[in-house]
Amino acid sequence: MTGTSAQTVAIREHSDRAHSAACWLATAIAIGLMFSPPLANLAELLLLAIVLSVPTLRQRLRQVCRRPLVLATLAFALCIVLGVFYSVAPLDQAWSMLGGWRKLLLLPLALALFDEACWKRRFLFALISVAALSCLLSFALWGLSLSLIGDEPGILLRNHAFQGSVFAVSAFAACVLACEQIKGRWLLVAAALLFVANILLVTSGRSGYLVLLVCVLALSSSSRFLLLRSFWARVGFMLLALAVFLAALTLAPTSRQRILQAVHETEQYDQANEETSMGIRVIFWKNSMELIRARPLAGYGTGSFATAYAAKVQGRPGVAGTLSGDPHNQYMKIAAEHGLLGLVLFLFMLLTALREPVSQPWRMLGVGVLIAWCATSLANSHFSTFSEGTFIYLWLGVMLGGGVAPPCPASGLGCRR
Repeated sequence: MTGTSAQTVAIREHSDRAHSAACWLATAIAIGLMFSPPLANLAELLLLAIVLSVPTLRQRLRQVCRRPLVLATLAFALCIVLGVFYSVAPLDQAWSMLGGWRKLLLLPLALALFDEACWKRRFLFALISVAALSCLLSFALWGLSLSLIGDEPGILLRNHAFQGSVFAVSAFAACVLACEQIKGRWLLVAAALLFVANILLVTSGRSGYLVLLVCVLALSSSSRFLLLRSFWARVGFMLLALAVFLAALTLAPTSRQRILQAVHETEQYDQANEETSMGIRVIFWKNSMELIRARPLAGYGTGSFATAYAAKVQGRPGVAGTLSGDPHNQYMKIAAEHGLLGLVLFLFMLLTALREPVSQPWRMLGVGVLIAWCATSLANSHFSTFSEGTFIYLWLGVMLGGGVAPPCPASGLGCRR
C-alpha cells in the first residue's frame, strides 16, 4: 500500500469513527431527555462540536442544507431571530426564548448523520431498550405506590405527559421493527404491549393517549405491514383498531378517569373557583385569541407571551387573572409571538416534513410521530417545550434522514440505507 493510499484509508477510518460518535451522541440526547436535561444538553454540545470540527461531517451538513425541510426550518428560525428585536418582553427573556429554540438545530444535524438504515435501527433499539427498562421500573413503583417525579406513583421520566408520549412512540417503533421481521420480533411485540399497558394503567398523561391513538391509526392504515392491498380492507382494519383502542381507554380505570376529568373540567371552566388542568386552558385560549386579533401580522415578539398575557389579564380576579407564559396551544403561542406570518412559516415547515421523500418504514415512523405531536400541540406547546420539542426535532432528523432507497435486508443492523 502506497503512502497516499494509507493516508486515504486513515482519513476514512477517522471520518467513520467521528460519524459513529456523532450518531451515538444524538442517541444519548434522546435518552438524556428522559431523565436529565443537563445530560441531554451536554450530549448536544458535544455533538455540535464533533460535527463542526470534522470536515466530512461538515460536508454532510452542507449537503442537507439544500433540502426543502432544512430551508423551511431556517426560514422559521429567522422569524424567531427577528422577533427578538421587536419583542415587548424584557430583553433577557427574549434572548432566553431564542436560546430555547436552538433545538431546531438538531433537525439538520440528525438529517446529516442518519442517512443509513443501520444507524436508524441502532437509535430505535437504544430508545426502546431504555424505555422498556424504565417501563418495568415504572410498574414496580406503581405496584409499591412510590413516586420519583411529583406525587404520582409510577412516574419515572420527566413528567407524566412526556413519559406517556415516549412510551407511545417506543411502542410504535417496536411494532414497526417487529413487522420488518428482524431478529427478536417477539421481544419487540412484548415490549410494545408493555408500553401500552403502562400508558393505560399507570401513566396519567392524556398526551400519551393521543400519541398512542395516532400511532395505532398510522400502523393500522399501512398496507406495507398489514399486507392488506385493498383500500377498504385497510379502512376496516383501521376502524377496528380504533374501536379496540377506545374500548381499552374506557375500560382501564386510570385512562377513563383522566378522560372524564378532562371533559368535566372543560365543560365547567367558567364556574371553577380554582385552577383545573383543562379548565384553565380554555381561559388561556380565549384570551390568547384576543391577543392575536390585536396584533395579527407580526405578534408581540420572541418570548413575549408572558408579558403580553400579563397585561391582558391584569386586574382580573380569581382564576380569570391567572398568569401564564404558555397558552397551552402551540399554534396560538406562535401566532401570538410571531403573528400569522410566523404561524404560516411554522406550518409550512411541518408540511415540508410530511412531504419528505424517504424510504419506508422510516417515513411512516417520522410522519406518524409528527402528526401525533401536531395533535397534542392543540392543548400543549410540544414543539417549543424542552423535552417534547427537542425530542420531535431529533426524531424527525433521524427518521427522515437519507432518501428513497432500496429496502434493506431484514436480517440485521449492518445494512446501508
